Amino acid sequence: MVENAGTTLLSIRGLETRFGSKVIHSGLDLDVKAGEILVLFGGSGTGKSTLLRAIIGLDAPAAGSIFLDGEDITQFDESAWREVRKKVGYSFQNGALFDSLTVAENLEYPLRELTDMPPDERQKAIHDMLERIGMPDIAQLYPSELSGGMQKRVGMARALMLNPALILYDEPTAGLDPANIKKISGLMLDRKAHGQTGILVTHDVPCALAVGDRIAFLHEGRIAVIQDRAAIDREPDERIEAYIKGDVE
Repeated sequence: MVENAGTTLLSIRGLETRFGSKVIHSGLDLDVKAGEILVLFGGSGTGKSTLLRAIIGLDAPAAGSIFLDGEDITQFDESAWREVRKKVGYSFQNGALFDSLTVAENLEYPLRELTDMPPDERQKAIHDMLERIGMPDIAQLYPSELSGGMQKRVGMARALMLNPALILYDEPTAGLDPANIKKISGLMLDRKAHGQTGILVTHDVPCALAVGDRIAFLHEGRIAVIQDRAAIDREPDERIEAYIKGDVE
């Protein structure tokens, strides 16, 4: 995978997605640089989460290309998609943990399904991850025994288990208290410091401004504007400014 910061890791060209007759994206273009966190702003229903799902192959686009490290992954078969999912982690909006599995078993799942890692190494990786997210004593608990904030942190941890080059964060702080928002934001910044690229979909403006390197605004099926974080402080685009002020739902 691309490791040099500033190079293009993900490139989307002419993306079209639709559900029946409803068009979600129409000719969407987007480049994501290695090592950055790109934030996606946009009103409700504009297709932010759908874009993430297209990148990971959960929603097949009607047209267009998605290039990951120079390869058009929309042309991949299921075998090739397994390799993609080793390189792209998805932190689901609701955590999406398996209710019947313990925390440790949830974290072990991608290691067991997508790698040949021996059991003892899997257990060490689980232990190390729980230490990293600050919850070393919850391995044998079930999701129902966790708070909403803890579930989200475990869901994010599972997305990180394979040390992916690209992480897709879908509303990771939604519904959380300030303390958990700070922990989630800190984890995203930690991963960026270790060279991992992220795409963050969020309505949490303070979190977005704290962790984002660039902010893209999705409108009418396309990326209407992208601005560097520093440029937003100096002279924000009017659409991004309106979103930050709460004038866009």
